Amino acid sequence: MLGLAALAPHADAAPIPTEPILDGKARFEVITPSLIRLEFAADGKFEDRPSQTTAGRIASTADFTTRLSADRRFRVIRTAKQTLRWRRHSGPFARGSLRVKVGTSKLRPRPGPNPRPLGGWRRSLDLIDGPVALHEGMLSRAGWYLLDDSQTALIRGNSFLARPPHQGSYQDLYLFAYGDHYVRGLHDLRTLTGAAPLLPRKAFGVWFSRWWPFGESDWHQMVDRFRSERVPLDTISLDTDFKRINNAAGAAAAATAVGADGLPYSWNGWDWNRDLFPDPARFLRFAKRSGLEVGLNVHPSIDSNDPRFAATQARAGGGLTASDDCRVVQADPSGNCMVFDWTDPAQLDAYFDLHRTFEDDGDVFWWLDWCCDGTTANAPGLTPDTWINRQYALHQRARNSRWPAFSRIGGSYQAGFDAAVGTGAFAEHHYTIQFTGDTCGSWPLIGFAAQYSAAAASIGLPYVSHDIGSFHAVSPNGICDRTQSPLLTPRFNSLPPEMYVRWVQLGTFQPLLRLHSHHGKRLPWDYPGAPGQIAARFLRLRDTLVPYLYTLARKAHDSGVPIVRPLYLQWPDRRAAYRNRSEYTLGKNLLVAPVDQPGDPVAKQVWFPPGKWNDLFTGQRFKGPSSATISVPLDRIPVFIRSGAVIPTQPKLPTTPVGSPRSIVLIAQRGDGQGTLYDDSGRGFGYRRGHFGRTRIHQTRANKISTLRISRRHGSFGGAPARRSYEIRLRGVDRPDYVEVDGIRTADFNYHARSRTAIVPTGARSTRRPLTIVVG
Repeated sequence: MLGLAALAPHADAAPIPTEPILDGKARFEVITPSLIRLEFAADGKFEDRPSQTTAGRIASTADFTTRLSADRRFRVIRTAKQTLRWRRHSGPFARGSLRVKVGTSKLRPRPGPNPRPLGGWRRSLDLIDGPVALHEGMLSRAGWYLLDDSQTALIRGNSFLARPPHQGSYQDLYLFAYGDHYVRGLHDLRTLTGAAPLLPRKAFGVWFSRWWPFGESDWHQMVDRFRSERVPLDTISLDTDFKRINNAAGAAAAATAVGADGLPYSWNGWDWNRDLFPDPARFLRFAKRSGLEVGLNVHPSIDSNDPRFAATQARAGGGLTASDDCRVVQADPSGNCMVFDWTDPAQLDAYFDLHRTFEDDGDVFWWLDWCCDGTTANAPGLTPDTWINRQYALHQRARNSRWPAFSRIGGSYQAGFDAAVGTGAFAEHHYTIQFTGDTCGSWPLIGFAAQYSAAAASIGLPYVSHDIGSFHAVSPNGICDRTQSPLLTPRFNSLPPEMYVRWVQLGTFQPLLRLHSHHGKRLPWDYPGAPGQIAARFLRLRDTLVPYLYTLARKAHDSGVPIVRPLYLQWPDRRAAYRNRSEYTLGKNLLVAPVDQPGDPVAKQVWFPPGKWNDLFTGQRFKGPSSATISVPLDRIPVFIRSGAVIPTQPKLPTTPVGSPRSIVLIAQRGDGQGTLYDDSGRGFGYRRGHFGRTRIHQTRANKISTLRISRRHGSFGGAPARRSYEIRLRGVDRPDYVEVDGIRTADFNYHARSRTAIVPTGARSTRRPLTIVVG
């Protein structure tokens, strides 16, 4: 079991920090060659403790030299990546007192806003239907960023402290100096604020939820329908109506208002609705047998008429207070909506104690939907979202669950959906899957959702979860019904079929695919004919991509480089990489350009980065850098695989396995390149103790002969397969004259002439020995 140390931002660092450089009232710490901490304290009182956002003093092995200039006016610090010059005795760090050289670039960092921000973030995308402004992250075309942590609350164990007062000026700044090597900046952000969690393997499959009062029998029927339609299902989340009803008349009126006349409605009950779930433990056992992870929605308040309220109030020391913010959505006019102060340890303890009613019945994770309840976490220097998300991450890890917080980020309910509070957003990747909230469906939103997932790289966030299909309904012409609120009947509960398909296609190539809606229709069989059939095919495709996505998630954990990557991470010297903001790469080797306009087909302009790119569906080859207008029918999305790439996938299954797959399908695009398959037990924290494996795949092409070399698995873990079967799908080749598997010629292969793909099964092979496939 992991304790607090597992959530410390610097948990992976060496225990002894490097000695800082003291120069009068300034202190410098070289954390990495491109990250230096700069402190100014007029009273000479510097801070060593971690903050909510950063790790305080961090161990470092970075080599550096420091000296005074010949005239003793400047402090000079030189590392392998930058040279910093500070004008001594110039007071607090300011414009003109700092100069940095990165390579041949001369930079003038200064406290204040990001001068040329790249990407960014928002607390959520609630109630938007297209592009909106974002808060700045740490990536900048200026080549540097100064993270100002001067006011951020300090962390001590599982509590916080306000920054102590200072006599005179105080600054606590972190200088990221990366030039146009943005990936280096993301590495440094991870070092400073901590690693992203590795989600359970099943999180990367197909995830379904809906605001609807599904009960146990409904979920049995739902799973049967998924299976009969041959659509995979891996994770479900139960929206609010699974909870106990405290006022039957109020709930009935609310149900009518939200479009579920005659059905149950609940907002903040702290027990199961026993009419829907007469035996919750039995339901969770069924879900586990069916291969499903289960998430439960939480609205952070409690009805004063809830049977658990008296004990909760006593445990909280009487601290809960009534709030008018949530009385209407609570739908109990006879009771008060009682809210928590999460900065009070007793109230925080009482709040999490309420969760145990559900946790005692089985494995669940939590979806914190802090949209409408007046619970607070207000304290000087504290970011409320980040504070409670950290608590959920701690809570889940203490339960040996890899599911972190699933929530909004970086602000608070009180500040609104678009406001930033403090610097907590820079640490959210360490604790949180971002729930982007209750969006309004529109064509522009599809493009912006793609853009946003890539933009969030600027705070190191690998896990962005959109409501695929959008939460709020759209009219038949695709215009968002912006008049909706949680207590208004949705006027339209279906999307235009083309829009639904394009949403599912986007979700297929996102970090997480979660179908969700406001009592709306988001399943393939809700859309008869071709749209539903196409959507089902893409959901099947999504599940086959789990090994690739899981490998990318481990990469994000290790390096800070997210799963969805804006183009400028790989091609910072190309102007088009900055202009085409809705295009991104999924990992390094898949280029994605979502369709965000109606039409069948659609004329879609795509920018191709340097290299050779091959249409994943047609095999058509494009050479970059270049732009092309492509005709995209409804049954395709512009996705291109880099020549030489090897993408690990799995066969089509009803549900992705929890543990290591026994069969792997390698999608190899002809050329020279490589790929990696990361593997572990799929849940638990053995991977933090070295219990995992990696298999490298190298591909070469010479004299029209392709050779794939699959390494032995390096590393081991519980449940690691001793044998595994591979199927090689080598794309872009002519019909082979021969195929060899480990030096033995075989006639056991197929060839698809239309896609120019050779398909070679290997049969079960030892994972402890390398394997070579030759196609000539």
